[in-house]
Amino acid sequence: MKARICLGFGAVLLTSAIAQSPPSVIDAVGKGHSVGRESDGIAAVREALAAGADVNERDKTGWTPLMYAALECRPRIVKLLLDRGADVTLQATNERQTSFMDHGQTALTIAASCFIARRRAALAPERGMPRGYARMELEAPRTIVRALIRKGANVNSVDADGRTPLMMAAMHGWRGSIEELLAAKAAANVRDHEGRTLLDYVNPQDSVIVKLLEKAGSPPAIGRSGRTVCDAERALNIPIIDCIWGQQLSIAITEFQKQHQLAANGELDSETRMALRIR
Repeated sequence: MKARICLGFGAVLLTSAIAQSPPSVIDAVGKGHSVGRESDGIAAVREALAAGADVNERDKTGWTPLMYAALECRPRIVKLLLDRGADVTLQATNERQTSFMDHGQTALTIAASCFIARRRAALAPERGMPRGYARMELEAPRTIVRALIRKGANVNSVDADGRTPLMMAAMHGWRGSIEELLAAKAAANVRDHEGRTLLDYVNPQDSVIVKLLEKAGSPPAIGRSGRTVCDAERALNIPIIDCIWGQQLSIAITEFQKQHQLAANGELDSETRMALRIR
């Protein structure tokens, strides 16, 4: 009987502790993911912080709420987190370097990509969003980059591959973000760990950005593309061009290889790149 009483008492204490633990701010940020639902994320973040949650909490990869808000490309959630003390200097852990999600990024590096904004802008008409919504989505990357810079984000931080925020903005074609970074003295003469320059990351057909980066002082491209994944996703009609290697892309490549009598290895080997007409 005593054992049962003690066990029951322990269970009550455990249940009480779980009930009193603050909600995750990272989970709250995700509430604002869908088209037109940023306000839901704002409300959830406010509720989590009011309950005592840590604005700089980290998940197992070292990502913070601010990083996830940058990934979601939600400027008002970013502003709320910054107002509540979110640290712009933190980097994701990169000890394992097994995926995009633990690769040494800062919130600014992630915001410079902001790939989801284009997808939401494209979905706006069919979701019945009001006039101006798509434009707001497309302006979000620049807004977030500017806000992070004003809070002291390092414009020349590098991830585990040696990529800077400017490289990420160039890869995703965000002219406004590039202009903000250059205005904040981001270095244009940088190279990643493979020796690639900014011009290896930009779409060579985007003459406006190419000229902008050349004028800023980027060395010539070395011819080893930093945007192969982006180009493959576009060539294979992947709905969201995130420029991140993943299972969905590997499956699509394998299917393409089978259809074109190529070695079905799911890799972007030279024969596959040639068939896809990408660098």
